[in-house]
Parts: sequence; structure tokens; C-alpha cells
Amino acid sequence: MCARVLFWVLIISVLLGAQTGWAATVNLAWNANTETDLGGYKLYYGATPRSQGSYPNVAVINSKSATTWQLTLSSGTYYFGLTAFDTSGNESTFSAEVSAVVSGVQPPGKPGKPLLVP
Repeated sequence: MCARVLFWVLIISVLLGAQTGWAATVNLAWNANTETDLGGYKLYYGATPRSQGSYPNVAVINSKSATTWQLTLSSGTYYFGLTAFDTSGNESTFSAEVSAVVSGVQPPGKPGKPLLVP
């Protein structure tokens, strides 16, 4: 069975979407699982911590070499958990949970136009 993976939120970049409002690109990263039968990873996420129920969303990452993943999310607080799975379909326990706050605060500048910094 797959071992646990070390997982963290790397960076959050705020973006302005013309039709969707404020959103952020959340970059997640983890240490690679080194087991020879690794099949990939499952990234679970949602607006409530795992202790309050299961994550409603999952991204299946069918790459043994992946150690990062990127999501674009609207404003709010999000919680993430990562598992590894092997080629037989066995899934590891969850990583430590990490969270990210996507702010709804508009950065300086005109709406819809980037802020130019010399």
C-alpha cells in the first residue's frame, strides 16, 4: 500500500476573471512518493475541513512524476488533502490537511486592467 505524502500550499496568485469575478490560482506541491508501484495521486478539496465531512471535489492525477497541481478557485477558504495510489488501486491515508484563503479584495488599479509596476 502507498505511504503518506508530505503536502503543502505553495503560493496563491490573485487573478481577475472578467466574467467570473475574483478568483485565485492556488498552486499545491508535495514530496514525491518513491514507491516503485506508484500509480499517481488524488487531490481532494472543498470549503470545509475533512473533520466536518468528506471533501466534495477530487482531482485524479495519473502521473507518478507529478509533484505540483494548480487549481483556479473563487473567493473563500479551501481545505486540501492528498493521497497516493498504487498500480493495484490501493490508496494511502491522507496527507496533513492544508488550507488556503482566496481573498475577494480587489487589488489597486482599474477593474479589468492589470496594475502596471515599473
